[in-house]
Amino acid sequence: VEHFITIWLIFGSYIFSGLRRLGAVGIFTLEFSSVFLQILQICINAPEDSRLRRPRVVEFVHRYVVLPTFIYCRFIVFPILWYSAAFESEEWLEQIERAFMPGSALVLYIFFNGLLMLIFGLNLVFFRRLLYHPLLKEMALSSSSGSPKIATNYT
Repeated sequence: VEHFITIWLIFGSYIFSGLRRLGAVGIFTLEFSSVFLQILQICINAPEDSRLRRPRVVEFVHRYVVLPTFIYCRFIVFPILWYSAAFESEEWLEQIERAFMPGSALVLYIFFNGLLMLIFGLNLVFFRRLLYHPLLKEMALSSSSGSPKIATNYT
């Protein structure tokens, strides 16, 4: 769902040249955060004898790399970009209103802000999942009990 919404935002921001810079920064921000999420996924899904799967490595990547970048990129930078896009779009929305028909600027404004609100809502859901991921909890429990083996069969 997030990628579908992002595609619409990319499409819209590149149609209107005033938002290209903000769109590019927004895409970079979300992708930068996603890279670290992928690294965490690599650690969790690494072979059992791999160093990457050690509970301390996974815990370090989760606590000190993934969570801070996720919070910074998606809850600090992204809302600032959202505000900037809403503020900077006033002028070109007036031009669209004059070029097309009355009310078209409001429809576009609501559409883009609605998509951005959906992405922010998805980020809240993803953050909750990231905090309470069952494999991470299990790894923490197994490291505290001294057992290095982690079950991976979830049904």
